[in-house]
Amino acid sequence: MKFFFCLIVILVQLLNVTNSGATSLIYTSNTTNYQANNYVFRKNDIAQGFVRLSNGFTVLPDACATMDLLFSVSGAIDLRETGTMKLLRDCVFDSAVTLSSGGNIKGYGHAIILNGNLTIPTGKVLHISGDTIIDGQGNKLTIGANAQIFVDTNVTLTLCNMLVTNQQHALTFPPLRCGAQTSKLALDNVTFTPVGNFLFPQGQLFIHNDVAVTGTSAFIYTSPMPSYITSGACWYFDINTTLSVAPATFTDAPYTLKTTYTNNNFIRMSDATSMLVFDGCSLQTTLTGCRFTKGTIAFDNKVACRSDTTLTLTSITLRAKQDYGTSVVALNWSPDGKYLAISGYGPTSGNEVQVYAFDGSSLTLVTSLDYGSYALGVNWSPDGRYLAICGKTPTSGKELQVYAFNGSSLTLVASIDYGNAFYTVNWSPDGRYLAFGGVGPISGDDVQVYAFDGSSLTLVASLDYGGVVYTVNCSPDGRYIAIGGNAPTGGNEVQVYAFDGSSLTLVTSLDYGGIVFGVNWSPDGRYLAVVGSGPTSGNEIQIYSFSGSSLTLVSSTDFGDAGSSVNMVNWSPDGRYIAICGTGAISENEVEVYAFSGSSLTPVSSIDFVGAAVNTVSWRPDGRYLAIGGQIAGTGHEEVYTCDYVNNTITQALSNSIVFGDSAKGSTYDARVNVLAGARVNLFGAMSYDGINAVLLGDEEQ
Repeated sequence: MKFFFCLIVILVQLLNVTNSGATSLIYTSNTTNYQANNYVFRKNDIAQGFVRLSNGFTVLPDACATMDLLFSVSGAIDLRETGTMKLLRDCVFDSAVTLSSGGNIKGYGHAIILNGNLTIPTGKVLHISGDTIIDGQGNKLTIGANAQIFVDTNVTLTLCNMLVTNQQHALTFPPLRCGAQTSKLALDNVTFTPVGNFLFPQGQLFIHNDVAVTGTSAFIYTSPMPSYITSGACWYFDINTTLSVAPATFTDAPYTLKTTYTNNNFIRMSDATSMLVFDGCSLQTTLTGCRFTKGTIAFDNKVACRSDTTLTLTSITLRAKQDYGTSVVALNWSPDGKYLAISGYGPTSGNEVQVYAFDGSSLTLVTSLDYGSYALGVNWSPDGRYLAICGKTPTSGKELQVYAFNGSSLTLVASIDYGNAFYTVNWSPDGRYLAFGGVGPISGDDVQVYAFDGSSLTLVASLDYGGVVYTVNCSPDGRYIAIGGNAPTGGNEVQVYAFDGSSLTLVTSLDYGGIVFGVNWSPDGRYLAVVGSGPTSGNEIQIYSFSGSSLTLVSSTDFGDAGSSVNMVNWSPDGRYIAICGTGAISENEVEVYAFSGSSLTPVSSIDFVGAAVNTVSWRPDGRYLAIGGQIAGTGHEEVYTCDYVNNTITQALSNSIVFGDSAKGSTYDARVNVLAGARVNLFGAMSYDGINAVLLGDEEQ
């Protein structure tokens, strides 16, 4: 008995004295486990109860530290980029807490409470992978240069009681990013002072209590999903700021994949106590218009409202060219638009995968690697930290490879043996999954989906297409995967599957009548573009609307004569244009850009690649540049084109302007509009009031 008692004492002392073994710290008595050194958490370690981490902690790569602490945390926190901090109760960060890396936080609805300012380090990405609250208690959250807080699919991040600001960043790499249409960012008693224009490209925003946007930048709302100003809340835009409502969708857009439609009410107010205040700033919208209902809109000082102009693409102009070798097969822009990844076969350098920096006028090689054979697919993760590559018979024997990218080099972190050729690779919107397609793998399943944790790939779902899979594409909300190829078992070349994180379920399919080389979802997930060779209809380019259960053809057009082939299709970031490329075009223009109206395709511009094959095309995330790659007379090229836009004044219907109220839905959808004493509203374009009851202007009812 004495022996066992001594053994217990020794074990407790070990927990108090050393962290070299990183065993769990579980203290539920009134005796405090005081950790004077930086504590190292290994896989599935727990810190619970009366534990004081006085000098911070480190979570090793891919490990998970479960925090259930009764005391605050001090010192440096290092999540080693892929480590996870999981909260079982609220966790208090003392004023001296610092972060030295990116990583993952799963809040499970609990809060990180700040007793001091907190900075996300330069270039680091902090993933919020479970519902999390960060309560600033009046302190400042600074997101460093080119750093990002990334909210994963089906996750809500709430920032409350704080000042939020950031350092320099690319427009398409915003400091706060919803990773998918089902991601949510809630702001509660927050002052947000963005440095540089802030893009909100997807997901939903929720405004609680008082939220102010200050500074001199624009808040650019391009998400096709609605956002909400809740009951009693006020969203305030200060002097010299701008709210730009430019959703990447069309008027009467469905906010879900069901058949319910609503009229351009992208910023929704819950009731009459919800407020939107414009104080000496600007309100701008595009051809979609913007409708405000239910709440109160106030104008103070000089406010400019513009709804009469839109950017229209008129032409594309060669900006930069780079020799590759035999053939460029795939290329893809990084999320921040700074880098262009290229893959193919037979390059001059012998390195099939190459990453170039693009400065707006030239391409400069940053790094490259020898895949060893045909590198047929390349795709950046949504946070820009990883590059996925697939192909045929590489030197390593691993057809799928994932590399970490640090801005200057590529480091292999994970790979798998598929058993044959992988033709296509695509990340889910939040970067948690990779979908692949090919032909004849060892397992017999042509389509495979892997979970990725930063260092390893785990198969979670697969299916037998029954033929060659040339293209897979994940929908913007991560709920669906579209597949295309040749000669599948079922006879339908295009197939759409629902994906729930663990299984693939067929939703709908269609007979293209030929070989499908490209499928691509529009940014709002409402449309699926399909291209290939030899379809039954003779129209190689086809656009389908997607209801969540079926595909309906809305527009199609010919690319070339018999034997022509469209090899790739890609939507512009605003969803208004598609770029396609291939061989054998009627006009001898192997690259063509079309405007899409929601029901029809109209030619805009084209490129003659000197009668050769163009295999791949990719819009830069800001829509300003278009990259193409292919083969000319046995020599591979990648080229970058400037997209030339003009600022057009458009004739608007009142319903597509700035509208207050919605009489069709009754008086509860009236909006109260207040132009405060001494204020002035300068209007460029159309504005209308569509309420049933009177609108309040200044101090008088009109």
